[in-house]
Amino acid sequence: MDLKHILLVVLVAIVVIGSVAFLINYDETVKYTTINLSNTCTMDIPSNDNFQNTTISEAVRQYNDTSRDLTVLFYNSEDNSTVARVEFEFTITDFKSNATEQTVANKTVWYNEGNGTYMAFLGNSVTHDNIIIFTDDVEILEHMISSVNYIFYNEDGTVNSTSNTINNQTSADTAAANNGSAGSTVSSSSSSSATNSNDGYYWSGQDQDYIREYTDSNGVQHIDRRNGPNEAYDPNTQKHYTDGVEDTDAYNQDFN
Repeated sequence: MDLKHILLVVLVAIVVIGSVAFLINYDETVKYTTINLSNTCTMDIPSNDNFQNTTISEAVRQYNDTSRDLTVLFYNSEDNSTVARVEFEFTITDFKSNATEQTVANKTVWYNEGNGTYMAFLGNSVTHDNIIIFTDDVEILEHMISSVNYIFYNEDGTVNSTSNTINNQTSADTAAANNGSAGSTVSSSSSSSATNSNDGYYWSGQDQDYIREYTDSNGVQHIDRRNGPNEAYDPNTQKHYTDGVEDTDAYNQDFN
């Protein structure tokens, strides 16, 4: 065997050994880190030392991972930021206009076929946490949605319970939920996980009272407060009531 053939054999052996070593050490499994979005909400994000956390506007935080084309927007509506609420509503509505609905992790998400991007909007009307996730990786999206966890507190500041209940909300629902109104269609789904007594009441930091949220057999949505006032909203007639008295005009004026 001449020198040329020997060198060729050695080169092939080096390539084979290098390929085997790469396959042994290559792990395409995404590793995650749990972060605190607020004192009432945690979520997993892909581990990345270069993950950027910035405040992009009033009360809105952005987590950005350019290596994965992943962006997370977050704000808590207890900050009462009109700018943040409007920005979230615009962002959601704008994305939906060019997207179709899909289901990921048993939640409704939106997919833009033109750029291959998914959007998920997650929120909880008890903790008032609001999250938007943009990514082109559906497996990462599924993990992140499933990892969201909400923390409920008692009046004395101790943890009452935790829940992964996520309320997919439309932009109209967002405004109602963010303002703690009875108009939110998602309130009843989250209240059961925050119960701290058999009568269904739980402590609401925004209301500074124990409240109970439920929908009656007529479809009327209620928020009962131990120390009042009690609210009700009828989505069929779009009328609002406080302690049984219809006050839709005053309610809409305050809301707007």
